[in-house]
Amino acid sequence: MKEPKGCTIERLDNDACKAVLNWVRKEGESCQEGTFPWLLAHCHDGVTWGRFDIVTKDWLLSSKPFPTLCPQVSESNLLEIRLFGSEREILIWQTETGFSGRCLIDKKEQDNNDPCRPDNETRILLGDRVLETSKGGFTCVGTARGLKQAVPLECTDNDFAEGRWPLRVTMRHYFEQDDETGAVRVAASRLVTIFKEN
Repeated sequence: MKEPKGCTIERLDNDACKAVLNWVRKEGESCQEGTFPWLLAHCHDGVTWGRFDIVTKDWLLSSKPFPTLCPQVSESNLLEIRLFGSEREILIWQTETGFSGRCLIDKKEQDNNDPCRPDNETRILLGDRVLETSKGGFTCVGTARGLKQAVPLECTDNDFAEGRWPLRVTMRHYFEQDDETGAVRVAASRLVTIFKEN
């Protein structure tokens, strides 16, 4: 399978995946620090957001300020984790025999006239109210139905005024075209950033 246009994909074996997880848990050496400002981990027992602190050179995870809502990231409970930023994303997932992963990196040269060039999509994140005030740069937000998460942003009630859903995540899609039919499809996607819309 050829790579989609606009990116390079590097495969990560079990050892490389464990090195990234050890870095996130502060048990190992830095892996490309500064290139990934954000983290999103899906675990068996919940979702944990994170952000990289450029001053301390450590990952700050929502499991510290909100331990009853967000699980600790560990090898035993991790389903999938994404470290992401403007130019690249590391995606690691649990398999029956350990971990597998990939690093997706934007190519520097992009042809803006190419119909298969990468394209961004903005999605709305869960949350129309603050449930708990910000702690350590994380805010517990939720909905009237009782759904909640702790996002790596400082939010106030004003951000959610008049029933607004201001939290957003940007995704980047990479495309490939079938040589025979000309059909274009999404071949890979990654996270780029999380933010509040004003």
